[in-house]
Amino acid sequence: MRQSIEQLPSYLADQIAAGEVVERPASVVKELLENALDSGATHIDIMIEEGGEKSIVIVDNGSGIPKEELLLAVSRHATSKIKNGTDLACVATLGFRGEALASISSVSRFEIVSRHQDESAAWKLYSEGEGNWSDAQPSAGTIGTRVSVSDLFFNTPARKKFLRAAKTEFSQIDQLVKRVMLSRPNVGFKLVHNQKVVRQVFAVTDETTLQKRLTQLMGSSFVEQSLSIAFETQDIKLSGWVGLPTFNRSQTDMQYIFVNGRIVRDRLLSYAVKQAYADVLYHGRHPAYLIFIEMPHDLVDVNVHPAKYEVRFANGRWVYDFLRRSVREAVAKPVVSETGSGASLNSVGLGYNSSNGSAFTPYNLNRSRFATQDSAIQESMSFQAPSENASSKEFVAHAFQNTQGGSYNANLADVIQQRRQGNGIADLGVAEPIGGYVAEGDTDMPMLGFAKAQLHGVFILSENQHGLVLVDMHAAHERVVYERFKKQWQNDRLISQPLLVPMALTFEQSQIAVWQEYESLFEKLGFVLEVLGPEQLKVTAVPVLLMKSDIPGLVNDMIADLAVAGQTQQVEERINHILSTMACHGSVRANRQLTIAEMNALLREMEVTERSDQCNHGRPTWVQLSMDQLDSLFMRGQ
Repeated sequence: MRQSIEQLPSYLADQIAAGEVVERPASVVKELLENALDSGATHIDIMIEEGGEKSIVIVDNGSGIPKEELLLAVSRHATSKIKNGTDLACVATLGFRGEALASISSVSRFEIVSRHQDESAAWKLYSEGEGNWSDAQPSAGTIGTRVSVSDLFFNTPARKKFLRAAKTEFSQIDQLVKRVMLSRPNVGFKLVHNQKVVRQVFAVTDETTLQKRLTQLMGSSFVEQSLSIAFETQDIKLSGWVGLPTFNRSQTDMQYIFVNGRIVRDRLLSYAVKQAYADVLYHGRHPAYLIFIEMPHDLVDVNVHPAKYEVRFANGRWVYDFLRRSVREAVAKPVVSETGSGASLNSVGLGYNSSNGSAFTPYNLNRSRFATQDSAIQESMSFQAPSENASSKEFVAHAFQNTQGGSYNANLADVIQQRRQGNGIADLGVAEPIGGYVAEGDTDMPMLGFAKAQLHGVFILSENQHGLVLVDMHAAHERVVYERFKKQWQNDRLISQPLLVPMALTFEQSQIAVWQEYESLFEKLGFVLEVLGPEQLKVTAVPVLLMKSDIPGLVNDMIADLAVAGQTQQVEERINHILSTMACHGSVRANRQLTIAEMNALLREMEVTERSDQCNHGRPTWVQLSMDQLDSLFMRGQ
């Protein structure tokens, strides 16, 4: 039976619209906090009762709302933040849709009290959720706004029944407030649940308060095991902190990215950081990071998602590449480029830029550096690698010889003996540590110091200016050899090997379209493919080192990467896996006795090798024990 078309009552339309904005109590808190921050507040109190279902109260000291605009502020599609299409294309505020207060008030008992900075009294409005508002009434209040939301979803029981337990709902609010606290260091916050203060942070004014606030929100372990980053290109600034690869997590619970001060959940950005850590983390582990991206507002579209969690970039691939390269550079720095006891937040330094309150802004201290005048580093004695200027064909032939059942250390004893007789120096094939390196008596001691002894054939004990350095010699040498192999392969890594029998692969038409768009990239990476049918591709050649790999799975993964990010690291990752295995077999083994010269040679190589803080499997290669830590072990001075 046909139903007649009727105009929905305004209050019912508001309740339907609220479904896009108000999903749960945390959604209410998010919208109200964004309004408070846009008002210029420097302090915000958040009071929650029973997970937000009973009561949510947000109090700010912002500019407030004039009496004559108060009723307009709670109406749908009313905002002071955009006036025309040009403003919409260049949104610089957190909230701008003009829907938040109207939507929230339609599904709750709602009260707003606000005093404008130019008025002598505050004014109050009240609604019972039916779209009917009381007249503006005078009320006591300081400059700013107080919004009270009680009995959430009291008039929409269908939605109320989907709320979780109060503890679960408050957990969502707590995590949201934490992210907002991270995004705005120049604003003080207090979060109260059931009359109990859960979080309280004060506005950052100097380095001390910044470090204290970051410790409160991210934890002391993150603060102690993070690197500050600060990169800038033509239209984008990147700052924040990235955790050391050894500080990793089983889940993505410590990953925060902010774009122009806005909390975002962007798959492209998350994937970029993941790729930056690809060569230094255990498989299945996740990095921790706090990253701020600042860019012109007209280059990012925030009007994509009703809750404004998603953004779209004018050039997403460029942002992806800049973020991936920047983070990768930060975590790949050699030991020699770091300060003090290694790559920790305290050693790099903390800073606060009072002119930009939307993000934590690290600054760079003058770093003391230990640099070699001449590396004089030759091939490892444990694995006879080809020379740096060897051709790619020589390198590939050598690689296959060592990956197809050959013994890495078959003639090691003979080689060691020849090297020792030839130049009277260490097994690692490094020139004697004088001249090019700082001599042991020199006051400018190297970062990893000088070796003193070897412990059980596994660890190197070294003394530096801070105390004791313990080095896992196999893990450290494995990374050194691995990085050398990667550089050798990158000289000419794209040699293709034609397949005797071409391989037919079946894809969806959308996947074939991606391949067609990036066909030249596939060829550059050593893959030759041809169209075999509407949903088939024929593989006729692949990179030499990947001849025994799962080619169908690899091509599938490459197309998936290109569809998401416009780039792929699948080939590099597969080749690196092979080189990592070679390096593992080719590095010094446990229980191998090293001379002092050999140990010092390894320390010097570590200091100039990228990613030498971690082995190929993500484990730490060395740790620093300061004199204070050693004193405490023996209770000295207590």
